[in-house]
Amino acid sequence: MSFQVLGPTRVLGPDGSALNIGPRRQRELLTLLLLRPGVAVPVDRLAEELWNGRPPPGARSTLHAYLSGLRRVLEPGRRAPYRVLTTRDDSYALEVPAGRLDTTRWHALAESGRAAGAAGAFDRADELLRAALALWTGDPFAELVDHEVAQAERARLAEEHTALLEEAAECRLALGAHASVIGDLMALVREHPLRERPRAQLALALYRSGRQAEALAVLEAGRRLCAEELGLDPGPRLRDLQAAILRQDPMLTAPDRPRAPSASVCSGRRNVMAARPHRPCPHRGSPHRRR
Repeated sequence: MSFQVLGPTRVLGPDGSALNIGPRRQRELLTLLLLRPGVAVPVDRLAEELWNGRPPPGARSTLHAYLSGLRRVLEPGRRAPYRVLTTRDDSYALEVPAGRLDTTRWHALAESGRAAGAAGAFDRADELLRAALALWTGDPFAELVDHEVAQAERARLAEEHTALLEEAAECRLALGAHASVIGDLMALVREHPLRERPRAQLALALYRSGRQAEALAVLEAGRRLCAEELGLDPGPRLRDLQAAILRQDPMLTAPDRPRAPSASVCSGRRNVMAARPHRPCPHRGSPHRRR
C-alpha cells in the first residue's frame, strides 16, 4: 500500500489500484495524518485541525467514525492491534513504511539527481530529476487547501517544486537539449515572472535555438518588470547574459558534450550563462536599486 499527497490524496492498494478513501472529511483526516506520518496526534487536536478551528458539537464522535472508516479502508477485516492507523493514549498516528509516501520518494530522487549533477553525470541527473517531477500530480496536500495547518508545508513543497523545475532545465541545457525546455520555461516564467533563473534559462535556450531577438526580448521584459514593480535593476545574471548575447559570446554555445561540474548550476557551483553569483532582483541577496 502506498500514499500520494503531491496532488489529490490517493491510496494505492498492493495491486496499484486506487482505494476509495470515503467522504470528503474522511479524506481530509487521512491527509492531516499524512502531513505528519508516524506522529501521534491527539484527538482534540485532530478535531481542531479537521474543522479548521471550529469543531462542531459532537466532533469527537464524528472524528472516531471517520477513523473507523479509514481503518476499514487501510486494514480491511483486521482487528486490534492495528498496524497502519495506530492508537496511542487517545492519539492517532498513520504508520507509513519507508518509500511508501510520495513526498519521501520525491525528496530522495531530488537529492540523488542533484548529487548526480554535482558529479557531472547530467544524463543520470536528468533521469532522476524527471522521475521526481513525475510524482507531482497537482497542488500538494490538495485536500487541505483551506486548512491553516497545512499552508506552510504546501508553500514549502511548491517552492521546492519550482526550484526542481529550474534544476531539471539546467541539466537539459548542460546536455545541449535547449530546444526541449523552451515550452516548459515559458510556462515557468509566466507563472513566476520575477524569478531570474528561469528567465535567464529561457533566454539562453532561445539564443541557442537561433532566436536571438526573442532571447533579448525575454531579458528586456524582465528588466522592465523589475523596474516597474520593484524599482530595481535586474541582477548580474540577467545583465551579464544580455551583454553576452549582444556580443554573441562563444561561451553561450551549446556544449557538444556535457560540461564539467564546475560549469553548471546543476552542480550548484557556476552558471552556464554567467560566472557571477546569482542575485535575483526581488529577493535573495543585495538588490540593485535603480539610480
